[in-house]
Amino acid sequence: MFSAETLAGLSVKLDQIVQGFSWMLPEILVLGLLILGIFSELFIHGNSEKSSSSWRYFISLLGLFFILALAFQRLQNGHNGFASFSLFWITPASNAINLLILALGFLILMVSQITGKKLSIEEQIGFLSILSGSLLTGISNHWLSLFLSIELMSLGTYLLAGIRKDSEGARAALPYVLFGMATSAIFLYGVSLMYGLSGTMSFSNPAFTRVFSSADPLFIGLSLGLISSALLFKMSWAPFQPWSPDVLETLSAPWMAWISIAPKIAVTWLGIRMIHFIPTDMSMYIAALAILTLLIGNLGALRQTNTKRLLAYSSIAHGGFMAMVWLSPAKEATEALLFYGLTYGLSTILVFFLAEHPSENDLDDVDNLDTWKGLSKSQPIKSLLLFVGFIALIGLPPAGTFLAKITYFSLLWESIQAHSNIATITLLTVAIFATAVSVFYYLKIPFYIYFKKSESNQAIKIEKDMWIFGIIAAAIILCLLTPNIIFNFWNL
Repeated sequence: MFSAETLAGLSVKLDQIVQGFSWMLPEILVLGLLILGIFSELFIHGNSEKSSSSWRYFISLLGLFFILALAFQRLQNGHNGFASFSLFWITPASNAINLLILALGFLILMVSQITGKKLSIEEQIGFLSILSGSLLTGISNHWLSLFLSIELMSLGTYLLAGIRKDSEGARAALPYVLFGMATSAIFLYGVSLMYGLSGTMSFSNPAFTRVFSSADPLFIGLSLGLISSALLFKMSWAPFQPWSPDVLETLSAPWMAWISIAPKIAVTWLGIRMIHFIPTDMSMYIAALAILTLLIGNLGALRQTNTKRLLAYSSIAHGGFMAMVWLSPAKEATEALLFYGLTYGLSTILVFFLAEHPSENDLDDVDNLDTWKGLSKSQPIKSLLLFVGFIALIGLPPAGTFLAKITYFSLLWESIQAHSNIATITLLTVAIFATAVSVFYYLKIPFYIYFKKSESNQAIKIEKDMWIFGIIAAAIILCLLTPNIIFNFWNL
């Protein structure tokens, strides 16, 4: 019925499809873990809250450990090629980015379990949705797969944002969800314009690159503006960041840290890839975005008296730093993002977990800085680890973030030397200024801890679970001492 040549062609095509799916095994298994988490609730529903939480941790941590091993093996094998009918593009760089996101997600879940935090079904599904969306965003090669990946990531954020059932939680979550739905429509409209102009949905299709030199610049600008505006909102980059402090303030430490880490790394990596396809010089727009985000994040944090809002604004500022790599060549930008993402992720986990509930008398929220007064007397180990964490977020030695920021500044300086313009020079100036400003608000809490006296007499407390935070703090410092080992590990 079919000729031997036709059958041979079908066999080759089938082998390519199977190979593509095997290369995507970590991402597919995370989706499977998400589905398993949903269906497992049918069997554990009705058990005690503690028993159900333990079971969710067991499923998630065991599954992620296995997926991490597969992702590491994929990184070592250096897979490079298209998968799933060219909807996704697997490269050594995307393998490294996804391994980093997986590792940070596993660490957040493990620390959450060690510190005794309960894991509800909403939190489990929200966490895995963000993880799955972040991983798929990093390898998307098609507007459809990118849209679905971004929306999966957003759905997880919506779910976590709506966990708190009181009026404050509703007031923060409802506007975010409504505006998030609107930006999804804006994103799709921008994609439809781009498809109409280029005639392709694939990023790797030469027609996508040609459209920037052949189509009307007005419509190209409109399409890119709509798409980027939607992404900026979902990632809380300026000027679409107002939702972020309100939402993050209502979340517990694990999910506040997770939302501040995974989506930002994934979309920053997406930007590095997309700029490679766009021949137009985008430096003016990128510099303006980074400058605005840095200023809003740092100046906003400077005036905060609420610890969670301070940390939320600081995560906005770090998003501005991440965006700076878009001005650098792809390979150098990827290496810088990997190192910055690792050190920033570890520092964020350390500070966000330790900054929650400094006092047993304030278990609902951290309303003001007075809560930190005299903490060094009652909890000296926690105070020291917090100090290390804040030093790391500033980017000072001996933290690895010091080298990460130096790398960013070096790349930006090289960009200025290669293509000197007022925008990149201004960005470098603002980035240095923003780093100086961050010293004042990050060290505000250690100042209260060590130099302000508590109004009540606090006895020394038994500090539980500090060993895991000690390991994280040591890892942050170790990043400064072993950068070559870390860069070689990524196998780029």
